[in-house]
Amino acid sequence: MKENAEPIVIRETDYRKLMEPYYEEALRELKNLVAIPSVLDEEHATKEMPFGPEVDKALSYVAELGKRLGFTVSRCDNYVTELCYGEGEKVFDIYAHVDVVPVEKEKWTHDPFELVIEEGNIMYGRGTSDDKGPGIACLYAVKALMDQHRLGGYKLRFLFGGNEETGSLCLEHYFHTMKKEFPTYGISPDAEYPLIYAEKSIYAYEEDFEVSIPEVESFSFGNALNIVLAEASCKVNRKEEEMKAALASYLASHQEVKGEVNGQTVTFFGKPYHGSEPWKGVNAGLHLIAFLGAFLHNEELMRIAHLYEGGKGDNFSGNYHDEHFSETSYNVGKMEYRSGVLSLFVNLRFPAGLQADDVLRNVQEKTGGKVIKIGGGEGFVSNPESDFVKVLMKAYQEETGDLTSKPLAIGGGTYARESKNSVAFGAQFINRDYRMHGHDEFFPLSDFYDNMQIYAHAIDLISQLLREEK
Repeated sequence: MKENAEPIVIRETDYRKLMEPYYEEALRELKNLVAIPSVLDEEHATKEMPFGPEVDKALSYVAELGKRLGFTVSRCDNYVTELCYGEGEKVFDIYAHVDVVPVEKEKWTHDPFELVIEEGNIMYGRGTSDDKGPGIACLYAVKALMDQHRLGGYKLRFLFGGNEETGSLCLEHYFHTMKKEFPTYGISPDAEYPLIYAEKSIYAYEEDFEVSIPEVESFSFGNALNIVLAEASCKVNRKEEEMKAALASYLASHQEVKGEVNGQTVTFFGKPYHGSEPWKGVNAGLHLIAFLGAFLHNEELMRIAHLYEGGKGDNFSGNYHDEHFSETSYNVGKMEYRSGVLSLFVNLRFPAGLQADDVLRNVQEKTGGKVIKIGGGEGFVSNPESDFVKVLMKAYQEETGDLTSKPLAIGGGTYARESKNSVAFGAQFINRDYRMHGHDEFFPLSDFYDNMQIYAHAIDLISQLLREEK
């Protein structure tokens, strides 16, 4: 396949030379880690394996890897694998995660849990870019600096979590149940360059609408709230020929989505995308209820579909913004219809500083449904002019030569929000779309190696900062 993945032109620095001897080993370990289908498995979760056997297998794998690399290892009640190096009052944390979002194997060109390299540079596989690839790249940057005796004077903790994609219960347990101390500084290699200094608040809610659809008994679809619904179907008690004609008419005016009718079942196929930017995907569920509304002359269904159209809340005055964040997002990730109630399950992201209850109250008042808060967490805004941010920017700029890009505020949620004094730093380069939550997720091999170089420089500078600060 052809991807927008031409190698980034970065500088040939001493950190490039430092990392080159570790390329082969790091790639081998990434292949082994991608091969573990570490999706949350609540059905088989136990006290000993809180996120299921496959996530536990991945956490065990990085624990064994950490021992081989020279870290002191703790499994932290099997919520987090903690790799430690050095001692001191100051603490530097690095947060990565081994869990991945679900896959639909039939829609992948290759087995999603086998790392395949095409065109000599494109690594395909679930987790290659989110977040196993960046995590391993950063881990080997630490290893290279350890081998050169350039760390020390503080305690470094490299934390691999098992639940970042579905609630971050891993770090919740680490910091609040185990009462681990928050770091002096922390970074998460799980976002975009040059640096993320602010993140939106992220909440989930259910909205129930009472709506009669006598031609439909029930339906349920969607796997995760933070992924745009890519497929939706239901059985409709109407003639197949009639439905096909109506579908053809609908698709003619909605060419961004695909659909089919088999017997009495209508199915829509959209485009998955990260829930932080639902407008970049195509929501099959919203198209389904819009189609049903038009086909069955059900105005309430058409109204509901229209409310969430666009994904920014514009149609119910819910699009908030401020000096840091340019919009709000509402991603309908799951949908159910039972006993006269249509339920939408929404991933909501809004500017940090707003109160979740106020935002949800507006949704209920303006849309007419019953809103039930499921849970979530507040975002943050850190100081982009701090010494910590400045040294990270220095590392990025000196390795890439990019002197124009500025620190970012994003809608995505990273581990930085679960800690304190922390930011997200890489590993996604500007204008890259790695299809992180979609089919055929990929990560250029050159990006993998380039990140090792940038992280080595950044961690070296942070080490100096920690030793110099009083």
